[in-house]
Amino acid sequence: MITLKSPAKINLYLRVLRKRPDGYHEIETVFERIDLCDELTLKSTPKDIVVKCDDPQVPCDRRNLVYKAAEMIQERYAVPAGVEITLKKNIPVAAGLGGASSDCAYTLRGLNELWGLKLDKKQVFEIGSAIGADVAFFLLDCGRAIGRGKGEILEPCVNLPKNGGFWYLLINPGFPVLAKDAYEDLNLGLTSAPSDSRINPVRLKGLRFEDLEGLLFNSLEVPVERKFSAISEMKSAIKKAGLKLSMMSGSGPTVFGVASSKEDALEAKSRLLLREGWQAFVAHTL
Repeated sequence: MITLKSPAKINLYLRVLRKRPDGYHEIETVFERIDLCDELTLKSTPKDIVVKCDDPQVPCDRRNLVYKAAEMIQERYAVPAGVEITLKKNIPVAAGLGGASSDCAYTLRGLNELWGLKLDKKQVFEIGSAIGADVAFFLLDCGRAIGRGKGEILEPCVNLPKNGGFWYLLINPGFPVLAKDAYEDLNLGLTSAPSDSRINPVRLKGLRFEDLEGLLFNSLEVPVERKFSAISEMKSAIKKAGLKLSMMSGSGPTVFGVASSKEDALEAKSRLLLREGWQAFVAHTL
């Protein structure tokens, strides 16, 4: 039996460039891994794949990326064994935090070990990328990376300095937003990125708190905010709690504020005026 923690991510920067012929969108983004985690337990069984989850919103059949990961790796490498996967959800569902992609990536990592497959990183990466665009990031061993293409072309920011991470206050409104809906509502002619939209690993490795104001950008924030007033309400709540910088993560609806220290993040959380259904979390770069 193997137990793993699968972390969430936020996007410090997300620029949607164009829609691709395959239906995906070409993006440029900065992924940041944070220590808000789900928990996966994998137990070998004689044959079948069984997924269990403590969150009723999460399907436990082939719609679940965890199930897809197990099925794909089982079929591709003719694994005679099965697996029972128990998923304890702490990351909100369809929240712009990559929870499903992370669970998928860590299932691949865990099965590689549980089934003794000895697959190299390239083999695992190929399977993950075939399942979902964000899965690849969670297969990297780094806290921050640039993502291009549909998010699978990655430049890791390795060996971040000990003080190279940030503290975040996250608010989730308690309802999901599907990524495909967020992208469908985007009018590329009505969004504008910062003039300096070029990002590189060297700059990001030495990223300071005071640099964030010039980096934070999300092409999807305006169309999602137009549809859901809770986005602007959560950003306002974070600012009223004392944090100047706030933005929606990924396709939403989770919003995060950035704090200069753990103490400031916890203090801001204590000041938050949460509405019914809202959840707040304090997290750090992982």
